[in-house]
Amino acid sequence: MLDMRIHWEYFYIIIKLLKMFGLLPGAVAAYATKNWWQKRRQQRAQEGWPSVDGVVVGAKVTKQGWRSYWAVITYSYCVGEYRSGTYIKKFSRADDADAFARELRDKRPRVHYKDSAPDVSTLLDRDLEMLVPINIRSH
Repeated sequence: MLDMRIHWEYFYIIIKLLKMFGLLPGAVAAYATKNWWQKRRQQRAQEGWPSVDGVVVGAKVTKQGWRSYWAVITYSYCVGEYRSGTYIKKFSRADDADAFARELRDKRPRVHYKDSAPDVSTLLDRDLEMLVPINIRSH
């Protein structure tokens, strides 16, 4: 017959190891995936996605980690009906993220969308650079 205390001890060790090594790599993977997905959408948009004028309806800054600040830009655009999307840009300083978000409020950026699925959209970095001052540094 097996002693159940041994199983709980192993379980406790596994939980401890996952806590030490599993969460951090998971967070890194999630961040890398977000960056990869956003860059992929931008590349596809540059390859010929149609575009329309949009409007920035919201801009906020969230702190992610020790020295990472994300400017989260929410925009709206019309392709047959009104739709919305989110654009995220990482900064290493809160002041830069705040300035970026403040400068984009109520602006009208070009929104590139997938022709076969208009709900899939993105803002291109090159389009945003025309709307915000160049002296705002991103990470």
